[in-house]
Order: sequence, then structure tokens, then C-alpha cells
Amino acid sequence: MPIYEKLMGNPFVDAGVCGICEWLGRNVQPEQITTDDLERVVNNVAVMMQTDAGWNNLYGIFPNGVLTNPSFNKCKTVKCKIPNRCMALNASYSKCNRVELFKNECKGYMDKISELQQAGDCMGCGRRNANTWLSRTNVPLTGGKNSNYFPVFSEGAGYCAACALAIQMSPLVYMGTAGKYLTLHSNSWKAMRSWTRVCVEDIRRQQLQKDITGCFNPDYKNPRNGMFYMARKMTQYQEMRTDENISIQVYCWTNYNQGPELEIFYMPATVFKFLRNVYQSGFNTAWQEIVRSGYLVNWAKVKSEEDYKNRTNRVYENLLQDISILGFFLNRRHRKPRGNWELLSLYLKEVRTMEPTQLEKIKQVGDLIAKCIEKSGRDRRLKQLEGAKSYSECRNILRYVIRDRIEQGAPEPLFSIDDYMEYLFPASDNLNLTPWRETRDLLLFRIYEQLHNWLQEQGYVDYDEDNTTDPDDTSQEED
Repeated sequence: MPIYEKLMGNPFVDAGVCGICEWLGRNVQPEQITTDDLERVVNNVAVMMQTDAGWNNLYGIFPNGVLTNPSFNKCKTVKCKIPNRCMALNASYSKCNRVELFKNECKGYMDKISELQQAGDCMGCGRRNANTWLSRTNVPLTGGKNSNYFPVFSEGAGYCAACALAIQMSPLVYMGTAGKYLTLHSNSWKAMRSWTRVCVEDIRRQQLQKDITGCFNPDYKNPRNGMFYMARKMTQYQEMRTDENISIQVYCWTNYNQGPELEIFYMPATVFKFLRNVYQSGFNTAWQEIVRSGYLVNWAKVKSEEDYKNRTNRVYENLLQDISILGFFLNRRHRKPRGNWELLSLYLKEVRTMEPTQLEKIKQVGDLIAKCIEKSGRDRRLKQLEGAKSYSECRNILRYVIRDRIEQGAPEPLFSIDDYMEYLFPASDNLNLTPWRETRDLLLFRIYEQLHNWLQEQGYVDYDEDNTTDPDDTSQEED
């Protein structure tokens, strides 16, 4: 049996296994790792992963560990303040070398590694029996002084030696964010390896330039925005195919002694699949325009991405909370769409699970309304549709369009009664509500897409949302 397997289940263990594999080589898989490989990784990483070299992130990951506790730096074997720890780590020199202590600690784990079994009580893998009792000094967010918050009043948890060692290597895969760390976990090994490659490549660059700064840190202080940054970086690799249902969750945490924290963010498979399609299908520029519309900033004062990237983004927030972002596809002020119908359809099909037949029917109706408006020579009906504030208002405006088309001699109806009931305004679970806003916004998007140039030529592009009344609009507000 191998030492590790893909997706052991514990986010810190899986992060460590990913980091070990990526450090050994892009094609290395967990089942191939040997104890010699582990020793090589420890020897390479230990020299770099120390606070003296500049890896200050470790204070919030492994507080009081051998690489962070200043007591180890001042300790002497003759008058040692922690003699049992030094003896256990075979410290046979006059002054403790924290890197060697860390190597010896890892070697102690390696000496106790056993093969995977069918079951066990290890908190990391559940496939071996625990043979190491660890606290938050070696495993983030595990145990602590207030033992009454933990099972059987314990100050730690039992891990097997292999999982304990993997966790010591996990900082290779963390993303720093405003004193906290983002740890990605997924139901897909390929997804985790894609993110690991981003982090390890950055750390190797630090090593080559001899400028160690620690965990990969693109300076995202907003963890939700950081999560979408992670998704964008992951999709740049070809192995991230767009036909797989991959969900990701990100743990935002800190393990500082003063107060550990944990917050979890979940990105459903539908959203992640949509993002992979966006970034791999040439929609990147249009999508960035939509994302930028979600920031509440004064763009006239923005000089670079640093001025807004940590602000709350309503597009990201809505995607994580399963709230529609359809409105962000519309630039109402200049009466033009953000992106095209293909991008909008991708979002509606992948995230909102809208049927292609319904989309096609709304598109057809939008095209007919656009032709009617253009033929009328004015934007009266468009202005009314933009200003509709209720289902009855929206319905009445469509009645006006039907009347206009009859006067224009249109050969076919705007839609059938079946189209109206099944595709334009389908019944919802709540019989008192009709999802009319979604249909209205889809019609507006298609009209903008078809008529934006004409509207510019006619001087109808600056839409005033406060002036939407019309003399022949007799519809009443819904209760």
C-alpha cells in the first residue's frame, strides 16, 4: 500500500500532499511518493521555510513550533529550558539550530510512517491508527488552552505520522491574505493540483531570486475576491476541462495564539464550471467588464486594480449566495449590453439552469420588439420597458408593442399564448409571484444588443431612469 492517496479528506493533509507532489515534479502522484522522496522535500524546504529566511507567515500557522518559537534559538543543551524536546529531537550540538530541529522533527514522523489500511482513527486520513498526538502548534486550529471546547477535554488530536508530516509541508499551498490564510479544498484532485502549481511556482521563484516572503500572496485582503482570483488562476491550465462538475471550498483562517479564526466559503460546481467556460472560451474581456460593474467605486479616481480589488463585489457575492447577476449584464445608462448573448446564455444555462428552449424564445421576442422599435423611429416603447416596475406594467407594455406591430403590418404575432405562459412568464412556486424581472432584463439585453448602434445614431443612448412615465401607460402597480 502507498503512503498517500488522492483526496484523503482532510483539507490540511490534502494541501500538504499536493505541495509535496508538486515540489517533486508536475507528474508525480501521491501513490508514487516514498520515504526517500519525503526526506528530499523536507531537506529542500526546511532551509527556506524559516522565519530567519523571511517566511514570517509561519507565526500564524504553527505558533510555538520549532521554526517560530524564539526559545529554540536561545536554547543550549547544557542549560536547556526545554530539555525533553531537545533530547527527543536528537539535538547534540551546543546551540539549537532551528532548521535542524525541524528536520529532525519531520524525520521522527518519517520513522513512524506505516502503510495505509482500510480504516483507522487518524484525524487526517482515517486509514491508519493515530500514533502522534498533536496540538495547534503542529496542526492549525487543533486543540488549545480552553480544552473544554474540545472532545474529552483534550488539548489536541491524534494523527498518524504520514498525515502529521504532510501538514508540516502544507504552507507551500496556502495563500496569504491580510494576516490570514486561504486553503483550497475540492472534490477534484486536478483542481487542487492546478492551484498548488500557482503557489509552488511562486515559492520557487522566491527561492531562485533569494527573496523569501513566504506563502504566495497576491495581496487580496477580501477573502471572497481572493477565492475568485484563485478560480481564475486555476482555469489557466488545460487539464481543467469545462465538462467536469468540480466544486471548491476555501477555508479562511488564522492560527495565531491571540485568537484563531475560521470562515468557510463554498463555490458550487455550477459557478466554477461557468467560470472555467468564461476564461477558456474567449469571454475574459467581457466578463471583466461585468465584474468591474459589481464594485461600488468612483472609477474616475481609480488608478490601478489595487484601488478596488479588495472592495466588496456584488457580482461575486451574488454568485456565492445563489442570487441572479443578470442585471450586471446591462449597462442601462448607455443602453448597451455587457458581453453578448452567447455569454449571457452560458450564465443562464450553467448557473441559473434555464432551458435552451426558453432562452431561444425570449431571444426571438426580443428581436421582434427591437425591429418594432426601430421601425417606429423612436425609443418610446424601450423607455417604457426600462421603467417597468411591476408585472402588470411589463405585461401592458408588451400589449402596446403588439398593437404597434399590428399597425406596422407585421405578418406574425409577437408570441403565442403558449409561449407567454411557458417561456416568457412561466408560473413560479409562489402563485402570487411571477419572475417577470428576469424576462424583462433578458428582453432589454437583446434589444440593446440589436439596437445600440441605431440608438446612438438617433441620440437615444443616455437613458434617464428617473423619467420613465408615458401618457398612454395605464397599468397599475401590483400589491
